[in-house]
Amino acid sequence: MNISKIIFASALILFVGCQQKPTKITVQEPLIGETLTAEALMKNQPVILDARPAFEFNLAHAPGAINVRWEDFSQNNPKSRGLLQADLFALARRLSLVGVDPESKVVVLGKGRLGSGEEGRIAWTLKVLGVKEVYTLVHTSYREMNATKEAPLTQNKPYWKPQVAENLSIDFKEFKNFSESEKKLGVIVDVRSAQEFALRNLTQSKGVKAQVLNLPWQDFFDDKGLPNKKIASALAENGITTDTRVIFISNHGVRSGAATYVLQYLGYKKAQNFAGGYEQWK
Repeated sequence: MNISKIIFASALILFVGCQQKPTKITVQEPLIGETLTAEALMKNQPVILDARPAFEFNLAHAPGAINVRWEDFSQNNPKSRGLLQADLFALARRLSLVGVDPESKVVVLGKGRLGSGEEGRIAWTLKVLGVKEVYTLVHTSYREMNATKEAPLTQNKPYWKPQVAENLSIDFKEFKNFSESEKKLGVIVDVRSAQEFALRNLTQSKGVKAQVLNLPWQDFFDDKGLPNKKIASALAENGITTDTRVIFISNHGVRSGAATYVLQYLGYKKAQNFAGGYEQWK
């Protein structure tokens, strides 16, 4: 091997050795007991993301809002499109280009209960990546109160390292083991509609022994699209406390991601999203 090849090989080894994996964190201190209003969310010029379809966004949107879709952050595999892309650094770089970093205040607008939980899924994604202050809101509520005439300029942020909150999600292998365990390890909450649940649900799968409940995702949000504190009563009726392990499932992790976001916001320490959903399960 000549000198140039030796130098190249040494440099390659050094480069690979310097690559960093995303830092892993645990989300343990959500905002508990805070009374939020749309007016309060408007303070300090938050980054406004709009999770609605591009057609609706182009018809009308809040000044300065940036259109994003939950699919922008997810895998293309039709069997597991609810899973986040493997390169979390790439997701963080994309967010930095629209002014989002871990210290940003972000408001994600959507259609609320009339949608499919897209803004909640985006909020869950941001929390997984380590963005600390994330809120959801129905886009009409924000637009009605936002008197800004000119759209603020989007300021890029420096590239940042994801602080991955792995406790907000659960992979297929762990979910399968959880669902088939005879021990009372927690509860699985299916957040699809009652009609979808009646047609197909985990209790019809051979080997599933975990407790499975059906609570529609819309119940987790109020009429303005904010986390609904009243959901705590429905959960308590089913024996679920802030210390209960709660794993959410939907078809491909969108509605379940929204519900997971709400519960971590309300202080449920062990809320997780099975992002692969029924698409991956089947």
